Amino acid sequence: MDEKIKAAARKALNEGDDALSDDELLAELENDPELERFREARMEQMKHEINHVRELRSLGHGEYQEIGKEEDIVKLISRTAKGVVHFTHPSFARCKILDKHLQVLAPHHFETRFVSINIEKCPFLAQKFQIRVLPCLVVVSSGHVADRLVGFEEFGNADGFSTEALERRLAKTGVLKIPKGELGRVPVAQRPVSYQIGHPVAEETDSGNDELDF
Repeated sequence: MDEKIKAAARKALNEGDDALSDDELLAELENDPELERFREARMEQMKHEINHVRELRSLGHGEYQEIGKEEDIVKLISRTAKGVVHFTHPSFARCKILDKHLQVLAPHHFETRFVSINIEKCPFLAQKFQIRVLPCLVVVSSGHVADRLVGFEEFGNADGFSTEALERRLAKTGVLKIPKGELGRVPVAQRPVSYQIGHPVAEETDSGNDELDF
């Protein structure tokens, strides 16, 4: 997608426009030197970009959401192109640490769906995926489970790993992409966000992977 189209669509969406007229869409592109030749095509591109983002936003993209029903997670896993599912427990400290990192990542990787579910609310999936240690992240790609991360072993079994370390690990699965060039070296929380949505996450109280007793 042309970067000018993306930028214009981003500006329109972030200003909260729900029903943009053709004249308003054209106004966003009025400084484009190729406008005379490609006016109609570019306007259609911009409409497509806006509709695409609105659709993803309606599905929860751009924020880290808690899902309350197991059947909704099953649907997400089977239908989502790119997703990260955190199987968590509200009393487990390391789950809260992971929540904080996912909360930061979600608005910066809009094409990827980030969700969590209390392990006690999904006994079928806990058994299917043989989840015995929390936190557990399941990576979804094209409707299939592509990978998973269990506990903090991949981060030296330490609580102080960075959001960027988690981002690099998830990027290896293809579920998200790290920006190229200088922007990719900027801490995630300091990067500009295209579509900002989100809520604060509670502070952690202690540390350690937590085993489950089913």
